[in-house]
Amino acid sequence: MSAAEKLDPPRPTSIFSITPGDWFRGTLLEPVFGITAEAARKYRDRGVWLEGRHFRRDPLGKFVYSRQAISEWMEGKG
Repeated sequence: MSAAEKLDPPRPTSIFSITPGDWFRGTLLEPVFGITAEAARKYRDRGVWLEGRHFRRDPLGKFVYSRQAISEWMEGKG
């Protein structure tokens, strides 16, 4: 075994596919749409995204986002 093999741990080769439901938590905004948590906050605060259409709060008070509404917004439809 070479010195490089000892220093570099094996990298995972698994690839996962994530298909969010109709409403999902903000942690999936970046992998699904490329939208960071900071950008989502700005869209909410500036009224770009509408509460009840693009986002809402779940029973625990966490923001959840509508996959369909954000997809339409990204396509320029709303």
